[in-house]
Amino acid sequence: MNLLFFVHRFWPSIGGVEKYVGELAKALGTMGHEVTVVAGAHVAGLRERERYQGVRLYRFPAYRSPFRCRCWLWRHRHLFDAADVVQVSNTHMLEYLWCMLGPWLERGKLFLTRHGMSSGFPVPERNRARAQRSLDLCSGIAHDGAFIEKWLGVAPDLCPDQGLSPEADELALLPEPAPDSAVYVGRLEPDTGIRIYLDVVRELNRNYRQRFSLDVYGGGSLLADLRRHALDEGLPVRFHGPTPDAQERIADACFALLDGRMAIQEAMARRRVVLAGYVDPLKHDYVCGEPFSSYLTAAGDGAALARQVLYHIEHPQERALCVARAFQYARGLSWKRTAAAYLGLWRDRLATRVGGVELGARLRLAWTMSRETRNGDTRTGLPSLDA
Repeated sequence: MNLLFFVHRFWPSIGGVEKYVGELAKALGTMGHEVTVVAGAHVAGLRERERYQGVRLYRFPAYRSPFRCRCWLWRHRHLFDAADVVQVSNTHMLEYLWCMLGPWLERGKLFLTRHGMSSGFPVPERNRARAQRSLDLCSGIAHDGAFIEKWLGVAPDLCPDQGLSPEADELALLPEPAPDSAVYVGRLEPDTGIRIYLDVVRELNRNYRQRFSLDVYGGGSLLADLRRHALDEGLPVRFHGPTPDAQERIADACFALLDGRMAIQEAMARRRVVLAGYVDPLKHDYVCGEPFSSYLTAAGDGAALARQVLYHIEHPQERALCVARAFQYARGLSWKRTAAAYLGLWRDRLATRVGGVELGARLRLAWTMSRETRNGDTRTGLPSLDA
């Protein structure tokens, strides 16, 4: 099959969606499919066209005006015409594609993956409306997490497991470090629970007199504030900023304090104890309502999570059993398995093509979405809509 992924950003950008699409595309390529990624270039100097790990990569000038982006996409519409499947990552990119190329898109081969929810809590009602509207914009929907259906009110056609690369059995067994440190890998944003993890460090060091440090890999809007807070409090927390292949650092510590689905499973594959904090009911469902949830410890505040860390420190046999169970779960994860799930959905829907969207509805849709994106980032040319 000729497959095209349409995404906000891609390599060399670092992020969960970028890695998800890259690994899925690579797995599909090894299965004999031709894969193309069309992504926004958010800084000048990136090549417009190149090949990355066997995948054809095209970049449209997202750092320029929407008009220039539209012109680029129009000139390269043959990429979309030639594709058997166009898989779009997140609702705002599906809407963006319709705004740019709507009259020429074939709805029957358009598919959507929602990679989580960054809208915060409570979920805006307009996001639920947009999720409902997306049913009329594509042929099938995948959710990267069972919790998404509850909060958007739209059932997916597919909710596949994420893969791992390298797979769990391909990873070297590294000795467990002393139980006096943890690693965090992920975004530094209010919804991630990163403040809870700094509270864990403070609780253990001050209230329990337990030496405990934290290494943080990632960037975000809270980075400067968190650095000041750790310095003011005298906390043994080191901030390393955005780091390529940061998942490799998870094995440096005994504990992994995480909230991202991909990072959680990476830690389980590397035989580390996983603990997750949640800041609201949505994040509770994210970490407590997924297949991996049985193999981690979760809490809604730093004091409770610190007690769980202390328990694992004082009970090494229980800690080892927890790690072993999580590793067995991680052994079943592979990107080829994820790719096979997507192929099943695509083939099923392509065999029974859905109808198109009539012209009047397309025009109303374009007008509605254009009105919604007037407050978007005109510098990047991409709408500032929540995924």
